[in-house]
Amino acid sequence: MSELILPKRASLDVVAMAWALVLGAAAAVPGQTPAPAETPEGREQARLCERLNEEEGIEACRAALALGLGPERVAPVREVLAKHLVGLERWSELAEHYREDVRRAPEDAEGWRRLGTTLLFALNQRAEALAALEEATRLDPGDAATRCFLAIALHALNRYREATDAFDQALRLDPAVLDGRPAARAVREAARRGEPWP
Repeated sequence: MSELILPKRASLDVVAMAWALVLGAAAAVPGQTPAPAETPEGREQARLCERLNEEEGIEACRAALALGLGPERVAPVREVLAKHLVGLERWSELAEHYREDVRRAPEDAEGWRRLGTTLLFALNQRAEALAALEEATRLDPGDAATRCFLAIALHALNRYREATDAFDQALRLDPAVLDGRPAARAVREAARRGEPWP
C-alpha cells in the first residue's frame, strides 16, 4: 500500500477521508450518515424476502434493509416489499413505504405516481394524492397515464373543469391512454358534465 502523507495539523475528518480514498472506499462526509455496508445477514434476508410470502416476506425485506445491503440491492428489495404489502392490502404501510421512496429519490416521477395512486385509490386521501400526482406530472410532463390519474384526483375533489383539461392533455399525449380503463372513461364523461362519479 502506498504511504499516506498529510500535514501535521490535518483534522480528523481530513485524515478519515484520506484513508478512505487510499483504501478504495467512499469517503465519509462530515455530518452525514454513511450508507451501511452490505452484510452477509442482509444478503440472506434479501433472498428470503424474495422467496417468502405475506408477513414472513415483509419481515425478511425489512430485516434485509436494516442489516445492510449494497446500493444495487436496495431498490429491488424495496420493490418486493411493496408487492408484499399490496398482497396483504396493507395500504397505509404501502403509502408510508412510497413516502420513504420519494424522500430517498425526490426527482423520481414514478415514485410520486405510486404514492399518488396509492393515496387516491387505496386510502381515498384525495388532497395528498393530488399533490403527489402534480409532482409526478411536473417531473414527467409527457406521461399520459400520470395525467390521467391526476385528472381522476381532480375530479374526486370536484374540480371538474380542471379534470376535463387534464384528461384532454393525457389524450393529446397518448390517444389510447383510456383504452382498457373503463372507469377512467366514465370519470372523464362525468367531469365533462360537471357531475360526480359514481
